[in-house]
Amino acid sequence: METDFFEAVWYVLTDPARVGEHLTLTAAEVKYALVWTRSRAALDFSREVAVARGMKVEPLYSWTLKDAFLTASEKLGATHLLIDYRPGTLQAAAALIALARERIQPPPLNPKA
Repeated sequence: METDFFEAVWYVLTDPARVGEHLTLTAAEVKYALVWTRSRAALDFSREVAVARGMKVEPLYSWTLKDAFLTASEKLGATHLLIDYRPGTLQAAAALIALARERIQPPPLNPKA
């Protein structure tokens, strides 16, 4: 069974020269924050795309790191995630950041009876 995207480790590209800067892409008037489910795919992207060269691949293991990434992406104007995008492909999965935020939250604590 394949791991659910929202539960899986996310890999993002960050600019080591500008703290908090993540890679975004605008297409069809929508601004996307890019996320990969494999570190190698993110690294390959950073090598293939000129604007991403020199960026670091950062893993987001926990919901708190993912939430911080989503918040930073929103501050950069992104409204969607673009998942596992590869240059030259015509399609990639996308999700609203608002939906991602709902899905990554930890489950509510069960009070002891």
